[in-house]
Amino acid sequence: MLLLAMALACLTVAVPRQCVALAISKGLPFYAQDMEFYYQHHRVDTLPGILRTFDSQGVLRDSLKQLMLAAFLGQVLRDPAARQKLLPPPETLSRDGRRTLAWAVHFAQLPDEQALLASLLQPSESLLLDQIRNSPSPLANWNIYSEKSVLQMYWAAFMATGSNDFLDVIIRAALRYARLNAEGLRNDDNFSVSAAAAASLYEFSPRHASVKKRVEHFLQGATGPEAETLRLILRK
Repeated sequence: MLLLAMALACLTVAVPRQCVALAISKGLPFYAQDMEFYYQHHRVDTLPGILRTFDSQGVLRDSLKQLMLAAFLGQVLRDPAARQKLLPPPETLSRDGRRTLAWAVHFAQLPDEQALLASLLQPSESLLLDQIRNSPSPLANWNIYSEKSVLQMYWAAFMATGSNDFLDVIIRAALRYARLNAEGLRNDDNFSVSAAAAASLYEFSPRHASVKKRVEHFLQGATGPEAETLRLILRK
């Protein structure tokens, strides 16, 4: 479980001692930390640096990391002040950076989404444009059990908003892990993502008081394996 949590941490907080293999500059951990705790202060001035640094360091070459950052930006873009910081994008933004913003625009459900998508994507990217247009929006319509990247997207959306709407889905996935594990159903289609959800809560609860508080809320009504798993997450 801890290895799964560390993998998620590499995607979101990029702490150098945990993620040496990323071979990144000092700028990325700094801005990744701004991203992780964005919901606490809503510092819109950090947003261009987050996007620019993730882009320039090659993080967004990975389409799954594009989706993770897009899930974060898709929430913040609903704030007009944040939109002014990110749109229109800087000319130095790479193709991957523009693709990330295109996904973010879709997640944000902006009223001028179609015009923005046309400005962010090239005519040669028509297949991607169709994929974005046909993908669920808002993010809450994505099934967290479909793949682990969706779990990372839910965490990114939580970091942008601090909303229990995203956090509760992650906690319920961890509770499913507790049930499946207790019943020995490790080959269940949902087991891997559920285990990753529990591991990520174990990783983030000590760093985020709001996460810890919400897990404690769920613990109040939990029994059996579910209560045991939540206590483990809380280190009780």
